[in-house]
Amino acid sequence: MSDETSFGFGDIQPKRVRREAEDVAAVDRIADELGFVSRETTTIQRKAKQGPSGPAGQFNLRAAVADVNEFVDWCGRERMSYREGFGRLMEMKRKAERS
Repeated sequence: MSDETSFGFGDIQPKRVRREAEDVAAVDRIADELGFVSRETTTIQRKAKQGPSGPAGQFNLRAAVADVNEFVDWCGRERMSYREGFGRLMEMKRKAERS
């Protein structure tokens, strides 16, 4: 019983279907025209800059990507660190509360 029974199908190989490479840019353009929205996540822009020294606290923040990107852009335009940008936002908040 050690002999394997062969039915003659041993040399049959699965058919390989060749697909042409898709032009990703054309596919994306057509999808945009049809109103499809990408499922890929939007990347957050990150710019590293040395902040001022001194005592610091830390917390994690989950915010909308658009808001984070706007904050990063603002800090970049004003040439300040995120720490300085957060400090300026808190300064604006305190001024608004006084008036």
